[in-house]
Amino acid sequence: MLSAKDDVPPDAGSTRVKRLRLGVVVFGVLVILAFAASSAYDAWGSYRYARAATEREIGNTANALAEQTAWILRAVDLLLLDTARWYGGETRGMSTEQLNTALAVRTAAVQQVRQLRIVDSRGNPLYESHKFSASPNVSDRSYFTAQRDGTDRGMFMSEPLVTRTEGRAGVTFSRRLDDDNGHFAGVVTALVDLEDLNQFYRAVNVGMGGAIQLIRDDGTLLVRNPRTPDALGKAYPALAVGSATPAARLVNPIDGHTVFIAVAPVENTRLRIAVTRESAAALQPWRGETIRVAARTLVLTLLGALTIVALLSQLRRLAAGERALRESEAQLRQSQKMEAIGTLAGGIAHDFNNILGAILGYGELALQHCAEKTELRRYLDNIMHATERAKLLVERILGFSRSGLGDKVPVNVESVVVETLELLRASLPAGIRLQTRIDAADAAVIGDATYLHQVVMNLCTNAVQAMEAGGVLSVVLDRVELSDPRVLSRGSLARGPYVRLIVSDTGTGIPPAVLERMFDPFFTTKEVGEGTGLGLSLVHGIVADLGGAIDVSTAAGVGTRFEIWLPVSGETAAPPIEASGTLPRGHGETVMIVDDERPLVDLAEEIIADLGYEPVGFASSSAALEAFQAAPERFDLVLTDESMPQLIGTELAQAIRRLRPNIPIILMTGYAGTQLANRAADIGLSDVLRKPLHRRELADSLARVLETVH
Repeated sequence: MLSAKDDVPPDAGSTRVKRLRLGVVVFGVLVILAFAASSAYDAWGSYRYARAATEREIGNTANALAEQTAWILRAVDLLLLDTARWYGGETRGMSTEQLNTALAVRTAAVQQVRQLRIVDSRGNPLYESHKFSASPNVSDRSYFTAQRDGTDRGMFMSEPLVTRTEGRAGVTFSRRLDDDNGHFAGVVTALVDLEDLNQFYRAVNVGMGGAIQLIRDDGTLLVRNPRTPDALGKAYPALAVGSATPAARLVNPIDGHTVFIAVAPVENTRLRIAVTRESAAALQPWRGETIRVAARTLVLTLLGALTIVALLSQLRRLAAGERALRESEAQLRQSQKMEAIGTLAGGIAHDFNNILGAILGYGELALQHCAEKTELRRYLDNIMHATERAKLLVERILGFSRSGLGDKVPVNVESVVVETLELLRASLPAGIRLQTRIDAADAAVIGDATYLHQVVMNLCTNAVQAMEAGGVLSVVLDRVELSDPRVLSRGSLARGPYVRLIVSDTGTGIPPAVLERMFDPFFTTKEVGEGTGLGLSLVHGIVADLGGAIDVSTAAGVGTRFEIWLPVSGETAAPPIEASGTLPRGHGETVMIVDDERPLVDLAEEIIADLGYEPVGFASSSAALEAFQAAPERFDLVLTDESMPQLIGTELAQAIRRLRPNIPIILMTGYAGTQLANRAADIGLSDVLRKPLHRRELADSLARVLETVH
């Protein structure tokens, strides 16, 4: 910038710069002044608002307390009026002891009254409900003289006093007694304990620096809360009769502090309720705001930036909330679809199991009588393989519909995974390599080992099928401790210990359209006849039932990774490996067989007879019960189906147990759940078998139950 003594005038560009600088300075000053004026205006408005709010609050509190105090004292006045009427008309002929007792009964009806007393026209106490100390003559008391001389016909209140016996603050309320001619006959007095009112006021929170006072019309302080030393009886002249009821500011005569105060009269008494709040406490928010005025100009800019950041953060949270809502809606739709299809699937399971049971049982019998390496043997083997596949399909349907006999016991997860991988390893295609890392030790989850086996097998089978050209199947089992909640693609996890199963492949990945529906029941991308569409829906149902969650990540051409998270419920050792041997046989024990399907009854009779027992079959539960009623000692064991017309299996078992409590009973079912398992346990059934039955399962159960009985 050129100086004033320079001969060369400034050019147009310099002038524009100056104007711009001046404009910036003026604008900056105006902005600063505007901020300062705005801050000052806000501070003044905050002061007015704080004062108005304080006055309004303590005014409302004073009015409410005055009304409540009047209600309390109204009970005292009613007691005095009623006692005066009673004493004037119903006490003739009563002894002093009877009168004192009657006064005590009346005193008990009003909690705050400590003593009720009758005083004659000369001021001598005649009768009293309680005797705290020697009763003096009260002819010189203000309330007595006022009512004797007729200057006060209503309820009169004395100056505050302290009882000699208990040392408690109180006040005496009295009413005039007249004889039949309307002449002064004495007074009835009630000693009111001020501690009850003090406790009532103590329960009211009037805020920091606040206090509640009960004051006589002459300014005498009766009750103050919070209590101050020597507060009782201290003069409070500023609050005498005629003081303004609306809230105002004045100097507290007790401690000299400036206070906001609101006074409300107590109806039909010479009392006032005063609610105060120290000015320093009431105006503290305004003072804090005033202190911040100097920094307001700089802070506003920062607050604006922080507000924008907060808004952006809020928008991100809203977007995340919308995503979570969409995921929850998707999970709800998934759950509703699974529930609807599960109901249908469970409904057909029983009939399907009966048909399958006949095929499986007669197939096993045919295999026993068929020579090895014959054409017929090959046909029967194929039938049995198809039957096993059908049985597995039924188990999937039952698991999907939640109607299987799923146990709820601690299961060693590592042993289930290891056993499943051993079965899988033998059937892996040549181009697929299995990598494992198993490190869950004795971690246990509450569930069914069969269902956990299905989870592992289904995930591994899907992974193998996704790698048609070969690849690597990786299975990892480990333990993870979550310190914070976590939301996965299928479910959410709380804090705590978990066992995590990771099954990943190097296949082609899952397309987005398939990823959205892959957990839907009966949804499959395979050709007709190659898949049921129950694998992943079954996995999802089992994991959800165990309280776990599923996370899925996939990429085209890279592969897919499934993570199964199950909550750990303690430690349990791996079960011992049981060696298979010959089937246990019976010794001619008589077994009652009950099933509404005649082919299954005939099949069971053949199998049980072949195992060394004496079978007696019934296709009707009613017929079976009649036969048992005719000869209860004939049978050594009862084997009954659950779903039957007339009497179901558990009802038949209860009827049989009433006739013979100790007979062993085995229940067969293909459509059951936790409720049936609990009911069977309550009845005390010996065992529950899942249909269709294998010879070994039936043989082991019969031998185990009969051995327990013997």
